[in-house]
Amino acid sequence: MRREKQINRKGFTLTEMMLTITIATIVIIGIGVVLADNLRGWNRMYNRVYSDVVTDGYVAKKAFDAVVRKATSKRCELDINGQFVEVYYYQDFSSTEPDRYAIFYINGQELLVNYGPLEAGTGTTLSPSSTVKLARNVRSANFSVTGACVKMVLELDNGSEAITVTSSAIRHN
Repeated sequence: MRREKQINRKGFTLTEMMLTITIATIVIIGIGVVLADNLRGWNRMYNRVYSDVVTDGYVAKKAFDAVVRKATSKRCELDINGQFVEVYYYQDFSSTEPDRYAIFYINGQELLVNYGPLEAGTGTTLSPSSTVKLARNVRSANFSVTGACVKMVLELDNGSEAITVTSSAIRHN
């Protein structure tokens, strides 16, 4: 009888290799799915934070607050439907009467503000000296006045993102 020598071979069997490749493939696909999902989530959040409706909403809120806070509490005009608000303020703090006005209103899908002077002595509004576009893609804007507080509720929608901006400020002067 012949004795066969048993050879101690180093290496992996085909079964071990197939099992290792299968496990590695599953791990790599899992990591890829997690990375793709995280990228989608990051893009969604980036678009929410830096989209034009968010930027326009922030600009409109800051401009509204700045003008209303320096406005006089003695005089404020509001459209009966809340479609525009007109506030009066002092350009120079040494003035005894308001000498400037600002009208916030909607024109199409834009929120605009007209700044202009008041006629000395009578307080009537003169033609606007400047018009500034505060926001685009405006779905609606409502203004209200309660005592010295002026409130703006602005809805912006660009088709992919929609936000509602609420701003209220107290007229101090």
